[in-house]
Amino acid sequence: MSGDPPPNSSRLAILIPFGIVTLIWGSTWLVIRGQLGVVPPSWSVTYRFLIAGIVMLGYAAVRRERVQLDARGWGFAALLGLMQFCLNFNFVYRAEAHIASGLVAVVFALMLLPNALFGLIFLGQRLGRQLLVGVGVAMVGVTLLFLREMRIDPHGPGEVMTGIGFTTLAIFSASTANVMQARAPRAPIR
Repeated sequence: MSGDPPPNSSRLAILIPFGIVTLIWGSTWLVIRGQLGVVPPSWSVTYRFLIAGIVMLGYAAVRRERVQLDARGWGFAALLGLMQFCLNFNFVYRAEAHIASGLVAVVFALMLLPNALFGLIFLGQRLGRQLLVGVGVAMVGVTLLFLREMRIDPHGPGEVMTGIGFTTLAIFSASTANVMQARAPRAPIR
């Protein structure tokens, strides 16, 4: 009906932040590609998140906000940081040494599958038919893309498979962090 309000997903309050996050997150692949070969991948990850952490602490200090966690909270934060920022990004940087950053980004679209499976196992969330069909179509498309890439890569299919392997490890690390955040301890941050 023409008198119905637009769905929530089309409101500017949702679309603008989504666009900003997409622009920022999407451009990180370019930054990663530019860092490869300049310093070892692990140092690139370290520099990147050390700078981000200092900026965040500075922002909190300017706002006069204190961040205090109990022992359980610090343990959770350390494990989350390991999965999301250490393992995930180290695997991404290593993958991009073997395959193009755009291919790594495309494969990351498949993160829906482990997110859904981990959500089912650890959070009791249901898997919808549309999700399963969408993931199936995406998997077929990504498979065809990589079959072509393996045929044309001058270094042979081993290089592409290594890149896919590192990307898969990155996806599982990031997906684990996503589920952890959904089950985050409910202790207040003081």
